[in-house]
Amino acid sequence: MLTQREIISTLEMLRNENLDVRTVTLGLNLLDCAGSDLSHVRRRIAERVMRLAGQLVPVCDRVGQKYGIPVVNKRIAVSPIAVVGAALSPAELVELARTLDAAAREVNVDFIGGFSALVEKGMARGDRSLIAAIPRRWPPPNASALRSTWPPRARASTWMRF
Repeated sequence: MLTQREIISTLEMLRNENLDVRTVTLGLNLLDCAGSDLSHVRRRIAERVMRLAGQLVPVCDRVGQKYGIPVVNKRIAVSPIAVVGAALSPAELVELARTLDAAAREVNVDFIGGFSALVEKGMARGDRSLIAAIPRRWPPPNASALRSTWPPRARASTWMRF
């Protein structure tokens, strides 16, 4: 537990050195949005993001104004889409990516992450579909996809530009 002295010291540092909170990330579990019907999955994902992240930016802004500590980036991290969309085709996963992108724009966050596959111990159908979906280039062209990579003992992450 932090002591009162540590908290005061941190606040003084933030004020005197013009520090900011670099990023606030809201993690959203989308696993129960999974399914084989694309329209159903898209609707559930969009509703979940809107409902749970709809106030993220306004709350971060209010906290920043109240304490004089700006929050520079507001992000959302979702469950790996290769798991959520395991029953979907690569083309359908591109549609899920568009859904995530639209939801991120709707709630005004800077970044939404989770269009990813966990492949350090091998690949399942959903992982293969997601990796096949990556080169299909849904807008925007500078988007990034994250995938967990081999080898199995050293979990690593690679950002891939496409």
